[in-house]
Amino acid sequence: MKKTLVAVAAIAAFSAAHAEVTISGLVDTAITSTSGSTTLGNGPNGGSEFTLGLNEDLGGGLKASAAITTLGSIINNDGAVHMYNSFIGLSGDFGSAKFGSQWSPMFLASTISDATGRWGSTSYTNPTELQNAGSVTYTSPSFSGLSISYQKQLVGAGSTAAAAAGNWINTGSNTAMAYSINYANGGFNAAYASSKDTTNGDSSIVAAAYDFGTAKIHVGSLRSNYAATTVTTGNSVGVSAPVGQAVLSAQYSSTSAASATNLAAMYNLSKRTAAYANFAKTSVAGDSGTTFVGIKHAF
Repeated sequence: MKKTLVAVAAIAAFSAAHAEVTISGLVDTAITSTSGSTTLGNGPNGGSEFTLGLNEDLGGGLKASAAITTLGSIINNDGAVHMYNSFIGLSGDFGSAKFGSQWSPMFLASTISDATGRWGSTSYTNPTELQNAGSVTYTSPSFSGLSISYQKQLVGAGSTAAAAAGNWINTGSNTAMAYSINYANGGFNAAYASSKDTTNGDSSIVAAAYDFGTAKIHVGSLRSNYAATTVTTGNSVGVSAPVGQAVLSAQYSSTSAASATNLAAMYNLSKRTAAYANFAKTSVAGDSGTTFVGIKHAF
């Protein structure tokens, strides 16, 4: 099998000339416990994924890139495999332009304020719009740590929103626009992002983090206007810290009507494999908690 893969890689390398083809992914599963049941299922990130990537130097400082990512479960054979975060694009001195199904600038900004990096988080400063199908994204080069990103959805009228929630993707027709202003310098990272979406409503977020070396502090504030009728403001504060081979994190977030607490521990068994535990408690007209204990392998 290994010899076959080597032969296939050699043929691909010969035919692709200066193109670089990469295979990467994540296998993840966890025991999930709630007040009502204990099950074996997907980890906090929602499943296992496989990515086929392509990078090619076109000369003159211009590069081409592409990626196809699928997300599914290793627990059952229900056929629920979704494609997400898949694109093709160009980059150079002008910045980068990508076309496909992509993370929203709102989501990428929210990861700065999340101590868990969105891993199993229940933070009330996490936006609804994680990805936008059929979108065009431009990201500028960095000017002394400052950069901008703009995304516009250009999905045709024939697309549907089927399985959008499980797919993490907004598949509405020409409904979404988002942008972000980002700044990174040393251990400081901050962003402001805003989105307009007739499906999920208009939102804006301010997020910041500072890495002290021994610990990293995260703060964020999200304002959402769902369907132009309900305005929600959420704030969060969190901390993450390396302790030996482990990373410990804690986050608290709240709105006027609810609060959420997230405690997580990730223990690195190797550079690629980690065991983890995550406890998430939410309070919305009563308390509820979910515990994940799992293992994941990145390749």
